Amino acid sequence: MSPRPGTPGGSGQGPEDEWSRIVSGLEDVRRAGDRHLVGPRDWSPEDAVFGEPPAGAEDDEDPGDAEDDDGPYSPDPGPVTQGLSGGALLSWTVLVGVPVLLVVLSLLPGSLPWWATVAGLVAVVGAIGHLLRSLPDDRDDRDDGARV
Repeated sequence: MSPRPGTPGGSGQGPEDEWSRIVSGLEDVRRAGDRHLVGPRDWSPEDAVFGEPPAGAEDDEDPGDAEDDDGPYSPDPGPVTQGLSGGALLSWTVLVGVPVLLVVLSLLPGSLPWWATVAGLVAVVGAIGHLLRSLPDDRDDRDDGARV
């Protein structure tokens, strides 16, 4: 078996020489490939760093006609949504607020009157009933409920 190039007893070619030969071959391939490329990747990182324009880049825009891309982005306002009806808003407020109010009142010194507890329970049951009654009666089997 003959020794490889760059090893002792080889053809006298060192690893640096072999590496230079490989890299120079790759540069030729890259340059040849750049001729047919069109698009955003037809430039090398060296060109971007040192300010040279990309290969095949055309400057069709007039700098005076360019829009100001540095301004703040403000998206178009979406369609106006209807939101909750008055009854639904009141029901959700009662459903969340009354239990919280009863817990806070029960933590205060003294006893909570029985009528406050009964009124709170009636209000919560009424809110749940109103929310369930406001659900649609008919439902399409193919409708997943999403609304845009």
